[in-house]
Order: sequence, then structure tokens, then C-alpha cells
Amino acid sequence: MSTLTSSLQRDFQLKSMFRLSITAGSVLFPIAIYHLFYNDVQIGCGALVISLSLFFGSWSCYKKTYRSIYTFFLLIPFSTFYVAYQMTTVGISFSYWSYPTILLFYFMLTERQAWLSNILFVLVTVPLAWHLFEVREAARFAVTLLAVSAYAAVFLRVISKQNGELSQLAITDPLTGVYNRSLLEDSLDKALHQSGRTGTAFTLIGIDIDNFKQVNDELGHDTGDYILMRLGTFLKSFFRESDRVFRTGGEEFIVLVHNSDEVCCIDLAEKVRKEIEILSLIPGRKITVSIGVAGSGSEKDWKVWMKRCDENLYEAKNSGRNKVVAV
Repeated sequence: MSTLTSSLQRDFQLKSMFRLSITAGSVLFPIAIYHLFYNDVQIGCGALVISLSLFFGSWSCYKKTYRSIYTFFLLIPFSTFYVAYQMTTVGISFSYWSYPTILLFYFMLTERQAWLSNILFVLVTVPLAWHLFEVREAARFAVTLLAVSAYAAVFLRVISKQNGELSQLAITDPLTGVYNRSLLEDSLDKALHQSGRTGTAFTLIGIDIDNFKQVNDELGHDTGDYILMRLGTFLKSFFRESDRVFRTGGEEFIVLVHNSDEVCCIDLAEKVRKEIEILSLIPGRKITVSIGVAGSGSEKDWKVWMKRCDENLYEAKNSGRNKVVAV
């Protein structure tokens, strides 16, 4: 899975956990206050700890600093043994809290962590139910708890898979298989931020197919699409996984090269140009590209950086095509 897709999925998960934590904490907080002042202090204290933990989790999701590992090692054991303890003191009525607890695990943890947490929860509460309740009630509790856990696991798996596929579709050009321009601005902005913070060099390589309109007019759009598809495949295989290839529209591509300065990328762009020239994208006709190169340098504005790359690309086309320009 690409880092961009992973980033989109994490954003989706953080937003989901933020809403869930706020909702669960808001439901639990008045219950905690009621028990603290009017009923059972032990129940109230435990509920208050869990409620405040959920509010803290929602705040960290909002700040995008949430780490499920802390929930896994701190909140989950506390919640598990809190429910178990209250089952021994309150009785079967408190076992009903097992079901939202199970669901909470799946939405606040990674899939593996949720499985481990649910195994722990089941191993603690089910034997306890057999010890505390009548056989019929204990059997109902065990079956329904396992069913809810299984349904939640399947639901989470399906949702995660679908979200990953949708995230990938949202950022991918369907014809060429490279990234579309939807994340280009964010990628360039982050690259300049990282460059200014750590000194990492980034370079843009703009690529435009020469005389592409003429090819479309003479050979048809199907042939033009075939050229774009093959060029996209070539660019993805040529550049490293850490580099990002975007199709910005029509016959134009932009490559964001990570940790490489302009001088190195001029040689790299020349290699790309030569390999495309001999690639035989379509039989019997040479297809060439013009390329513009622009290093990030001390640039602060991605638009200015992009403009320099475009100007170099246009210069390559206007001065004869099938060449690399970096000014």
C-alpha cells in the first residue's frame, strides 16, 4: 500500500475515532457523575476514568497525535477488568456493558490489537459469567458476546478494505496508474516543508509527450491512450518507490524526486528521455518527450517551484523538443 493511501486511511480512521470517542465519552460521563454522587462510587470512578480517557483520545485524534498503542496497554486492560469486577459486584445487569466495550476495541485499535483485546476480554468475562450466573444466562452471554465480536471484526475488515480501495481510486489516474493531481499540491507543500526543516533535497521533473495532438489526430485517441498507459507504466517502474509520479493532465506528467538535487536529476532526466525514445511505445513510430527540471533549492512556495519547472518544460518544447532543460 502506498504511503499516500496509508495517509488517507489514517485520516479517515482518526476522524472516525474522534467522533466515536466524543460520543462514547459523552454518553458515559453523566453516568459516571450520577454514580459518583448518588449511587455507587466504585462504578462512578471507573466510568469517569474511561470517559476522561475517551475525551483525551478524541483530543489526540483531533490533533492527529493519536497512538493506539497507548489505548491498547492502558485503557483496554483497565476497561476489561473494570467490567469483570463490576460483574462480580453488580451482577448480570453490568454484563450488558460488555457489548459496547467490544465494539469500542475495534474502532479505537488496529485490527491486530483489537483481536488481542477481544481475546483477553472473552477469556476474562466468559469464564466469570459461567461462575457467577446460571448456566442458561451464562451460555446466552457467551454466545452473544462472541457473535458481536465476530460481526464487528467482519464489519471492520470490510470497511477497511473498501476504504483502502476508495482511497487508492481517489488519488490514482485510471488510465496510466500513476497519481492524479488531487494530491500534487499537498505533496509539493510537504516536500518544501521537509526540505526547509531537514535540508532534504527535492526535485521536480516535468515530462510532456512531443507532438501528442498530432499522434491523436493521425492514429486516433485509442492509440493516444495506449501511449499514455505505457508511459505511465514505464515511469512507475523507472523511478523509486519514494518518488511520486503524477499525471497532471493530457500528455503531461510530473515526477517529485525525493532526496535528489537538481544536478543529479538532470542526468536522471536525460536517461528517462533516452529510454523513452528507444522504448517503441507504438510500432513504427518514434515517440519522444520534452523534460523540464527544477530543484527545490530554498523555495518556500510550491506554486513558484512548479512554475519554474513548467517554464523549463516549455523551453524544452519551444527549442526543438526531445531535450532536457534546467535553468
